[in-house]
Amino acid sequence: MAPEPQHSRAVGLSIDANRAITILFVLLLVAEVFFVLADAIINVERLTDLGPIRRFFNITREDGVASWFGVTQTWMVGLTAGLLWVVARAQGAPRWRRVGWAILTLFLLYMALDDGAKFHERIGSSLKEVVLDDSDADHIGFFPSYPWQLVFVPIFGAFGVFLLWFLNRELTATGDKLLVVAAIGLLVLAVIADFFEGMDKDHAYNLQRWIREAWDLRASTVRHYSKALEEFMEMLAMTLLWVVFLRHLVRTAPTLEVKFQNPPR
Repeated sequence: MAPEPQHSRAVGLSIDANRAITILFVLLLVAEVFFVLADAIINVERLTDLGPIRRFFNITREDGVASWFGVTQTWMVGLTAGLLWVVARAQGAPRWRRVGWAILTLFLLYMALDDGAKFHERIGSSLKEVVLDDSDADHIGFFPSYPWQLVFVPIFGAFGVFLLWFLNRELTATGDKLLVVAAIGLLVLAVIADFFEGMDKDHAYNLQRWIREAWDLRASTVRHYSKALEEFMEMLAMTLLWVVFLRHLVRTAPTLEVKFQNPPR
């Protein structure tokens, strides 16, 4: 006869959470700075003549390593928000807390999908085709930049306001609240940079034009580094939010215990 399977004993895992979060933050920040430098040195300055290698380190491309990093990080931030929702439910938290974390979870997971699939850009391009039909114009009506911003900036703006309101009410540490403000500020700056990127290069109010003329730079150079800065700010914003969520998780559930229930044999 086969021996009876022995019941495994409980396994305890103790983690210095503050130290782990600090190490994670440093590693993420180092990776993000590396992506910027690798793009500048390997791609822009052509450290290698191999096009596939340069594209791999091109921070502005959707098929580069930086893009994979950004999507994965945003996904992890969303999952962490989901874990905070689970904890809030398990602790019998007020309804506003449970609903708030559920909204944050869904929206952040959507942002990861959006970033990976270029959803908002595709909707903007579709909108332009529908509105402009076969016209040669690049912009819709009075709006001088990408069409997607007409649709999604109000939605992203509303989420940013909700994020500020909810986390200001939910968080207890002043430092974490300031990190949230910094993260939202970085995302706002990234949208502004994208707005100038979508304008005609000779538009009178295009900031990139002013930079080109002030420092006698090529349009392609200014455009590329503007997009690189935009990507860096988005990644750093998600890093700050992830740190805030992890810190809050440690405070609200310092002795988090997960039990797996085996089905009856």
